[in-house]
Amino acid sequence: MVLIAAAGGGIYYYGYLHPPCTNCSVPSHRLYFMTATIVEAGGFQIVNGAYLNQTDAPSFNATSGPNLSGVKHQNYTASGTTINALVGDTVTLYIFGVNSTDPAQVLRLQAHGFSMTPYVASGVIPLGKWYSVTFIVNQAGTFPYFCTITCSAKHYLMVGNMVVSSG
Repeated sequence: MVLIAAAGGGIYYYGYLHPPCTNCSVPSHRLYFMTATIVEAGGFQIVNGAYLNQTDAPSFNATSGPNLSGVKHQNYTASGTTINALVGDTVTLYIFGVNSTDPAQVLRLQAHGFSMTPYVASGVIPLGKWYSVTFIVNQAGTFPYFCTITCSAKHYLMVGNMVVSSG
């Protein structure tokens, strides 16, 4: 959206209220590739993202993760802990459970948990394995996600947000 202020036929100021972007108002299938480790070693981290340019999602295996060979997608830079989406998007999360050697990790920890109300009730991310979940975003807002299995003394900091706009 461009804001233009005019008086007496002259333009005095213009600028973008929202920066121009591709796919802004068209729902798409967004892929997010993430890691999960104890918060002292990084917590949840988004390592990459992509738009899926075909109807079939990549095949998935808990040991090897998503298979992107032959899949048509457009990479985009995604990092930190914020998942961005639009109402109507299909979102697929691929999360790898990193087995940390940090001494702060709870002894004999086997997995991390994952929850994001109302989209993911309860998921388990085994250490050394992949976890995947797909859902359709149907409302705008900010939706926190978090680990549901105590992994260290700072477990409560293992969080992130999905920010959904209406396009």
